[in-house]
Amino acid sequence: MKKIQKAEKYEFAENCFDLLRLYSAFYVMTLHIMRHVRLEEVSHIFDWWNGVVVLFCISGFLVPASMERSRGIGEFLKKRVLRIIPSLWVCIIVGILVAAAFCGFEPTREFFKWFLGQLVFIRDLPQPDFINSFGIGNFQANLWTMIFTVQFYIITALIYPILKNRKVWVWIAVLAISVVFNLVVPYIQEILPETGRNIISHTCLPYFYIYFAGWFMYHYRDKIIPYLAHTKILCIILFIIRALYCEKFNIRIGDYQDMVQVLLLCMLTIGIGYSFGKIRFKFDLSYGLYLYHMIIVDIFVQTGHVGNMKYVIAVYIFAVICAVISHYLVDDTVAEIFKRLDGKKGGSAENAAVPPSMVEIPEPKQPVMQSASATDDEESDF
Repeated sequence: MKKIQKAEKYEFAENCFDLLRLYSAFYVMTLHIMRHVRLEEVSHIFDWWNGVVVLFCISGFLVPASMERSRGIGEFLKKRVLRIIPSLWVCIIVGILVAAAFCGFEPTREFFKWFLGQLVFIRDLPQPDFINSFGIGNFQANLWTMIFTVQFYIITALIYPILKNRKVWVWIAVLAISVVFNLVVPYIQEILPETGRNIISHTCLPYFYIYFAGWFMYHYRDKIIPYLAHTKILCIILFIIRALYCEKFNIRIGDYQDMVQVLLLCMLTIGIGYSFGKIRFKFDLSYGLYLYHMIIVDIFVQTGHVGNMKYVIAVYIFAVICAVISHYLVDDTVAEIFKRLDGKKGGSAENAAVPPSMVEIPEPKQPVMQSASATDDEESDF
């Protein structure tokens, strides 16, 4: 009886994932700001606690809940598309306008081909000259994860409904297969022609095991979350020991980051997420910060305002301002438009297929560890 009561304390909505998503955005920002504005690399210890891994894991944990709450695949994908695509496209257009303002612009056929590629996540097309001349010369390099995020959503829509009712050995087998993808993709790329390498580089295969770890912990959340919340200190110790071991012996298993460290960090992410109660923000700026900080960085690099800590602080401030503006002008506008459209169709505001973190939804009153009845504002922002 005591074990059951202890488990019931961990309600699905009682988490601090808003704070962890904000950490992920600041992690990516700090790497780019320190490298290109401060002109220094951050400590390798900072890189242990990889914000992209945290982001992928949280997304894997929360997005299946959105899928379960949706009335079908179409509604689920609509919510996800409305959440990330409008803000992303506006950010891309703003970045192009800013680059053009500093470096000029010529509407060539190559530019429009490149521009369309950006909109559909094909980032390896040759950049126009004015983009090469602006800032660091790599257009919004921070957006490399977006194509994988979209693929994660599509995979969730197609596979999760089939997988959710399978036995545990099936889940373990899929996790093992996703781990194998991470291990073999680099070797496959070595033997493929250039076209094949480009295709593989645009797939989420090397990163899917991180996202699936979130799936796994969500599916078995009633058993896993209480355990992780109580053993997070042990996970931290094991994580640090593994990181030190990898550095000392120059060892890394898997692509991108050491796989053991990544899985330990995924466990830490969910454990910490349910260790400090509910920490929620009125609106989430993490996506806006993630999108816009590189535009600010490029402006500072272009104008030569680098090498001083005051410029670092200024980039943080301007990035926050851009994120707030994006929220009110883009996110809220999209939300309002689709609430009105759904209202005309006879849908209620509560069930409107609008971006999840932009509407007020009643707080669940009952423990929901055994079901996916958490509110839509629990969904990952990107």
